Amino acid sequence: MTATSVFDQLPLEQLEEASGELHRRAGAALRQIGELRAEDADGEGVSPRARVAALVVSSELAAAALSAIAAGTEAPRGRIDLDRTVVAALMYGAPSLDGLLGRLEQNRRMLASLARHLEPRLDELVDCAWGELSLRQVMIEHAISEPARCAQALDKVIAGLESEQLAAAQASDE
Repeated sequence: MTATSVFDQLPLEQLEEASGELHRRAGAALRQIGELRAEDADGEGVSPRARVAALVVSSELAAAALSAIAAGTEAPRGRIDLDRTVVAALMYGAPSLDGLLGRLEQNRRMLASLARHLEPRLDELVDCAWGELSLRQVMIEHAISEPARCAQALDKVIAGLESEQLAAAQASDE
């Protein structure tokens, strides 16, 4: 996570709006890829379904951190978001891409709600799974940065699929 970003100065409402757009973009891309291609590994060896599942796990860990702070307890410190077993369990626990995306949307809303509750404390530093960060930085990373990286990776998959379709169409014309 970065120490400072352009998002540090944005009001929470604008962060929530940007988060919603990025999550919708990732969801639309995953739906475009479709159930049949969602298991295919991309150039980095990660499937689109696994990317979104990792985003879900990460957002759940961020929500758990904000929840703990709101409750006056210590934030979780273990990086379950990096555990492939946890990501795989969540990935295959969702019955469909829509189920997975529904869970992601729930997490986005929960994170936004917790951030609103903690808004007066967003600049407070906490020791959490990602080290010592402000609550705002936790929110920015998991509501903006990670969804943006996920959406960009899914867009690359779509571009690759479109290139394959174009090449196949050109080959059939010859």
